[in-house]
Amino acid sequence: MAKENQNTTMHFAEDEQTEKIRHWWKKNGSAIIVGLVLGIGSVAGYQGWGVYQTRQAEAASDLYQEMLRSLENEALTRVRESADSLISKFGSTAYADAASLMLARLDVEAGQPEQAGHHLSRVIDHSKDSAMQHIARLRLVTLALDQGDLKWADQLLKIQPMGGFESRYDELRGDIFTARNDLKNARNAYQSALENAVAGSVAAQILDRKLNSVRRVDDR
Repeated sequence: MAKENQNTTMHFAEDEQTEKIRHWWKKNGSAIIVGLVLGIGSVAGYQGWGVYQTRQAEAASDLYQEMLRSLENEALTRVRESADSLISKFGSTAYADAASLMLARLDVEAGQPEQAGHHLSRVIDHSKDSAMQHIARLRLVTLALDQGDLKWADQLLKIQPMGGFESRYDELRGDIFTARNDLKNARNAYQSALENAVAGSVAAQILDRKLNSVRRVDDR
């Protein structure tokens, strides 16, 4: 009898648990299914996004190579078309930054400094690569110097940190001081630039000539 009561209790407990599970599943089961579907979808979506990114990178690379081939063949109209496509379609990539620098170079050579400044400013303001930003800024300083706008050039150089471009920044500061005939500060700037330049490099040789030039004038 005791055994029968024990079995009855067990069955009752099992039935009660089963009913609780059924009730819980009825209440929460659909949410679990949705969660599983979304989870699986997220994994598939992530993988799909990776494939998409790979294809985008390949497309940008192909377009960039096309731009370089056109440049090699001196097909400048085609260079501009490829560069414009890179910027419009892949604006957040380094390829677009390189395309902007290319367009700036072509504009300078074509005697269009204002348009060149526009392309360089785009890289400074929107690039995700700090090195690209520095390169564009330094080229913009050079452009400002060529136009005789020393105030603008000075403002552009007021940036920290300099991201490993200290030598070039100091060289351009020296150029500004030289343009203002401030030879003492020009000499100090060139000296600092030379100390940060790679010994024996072309850049170091140019700096050495600039430094000697202001020294000779300053010693008179």
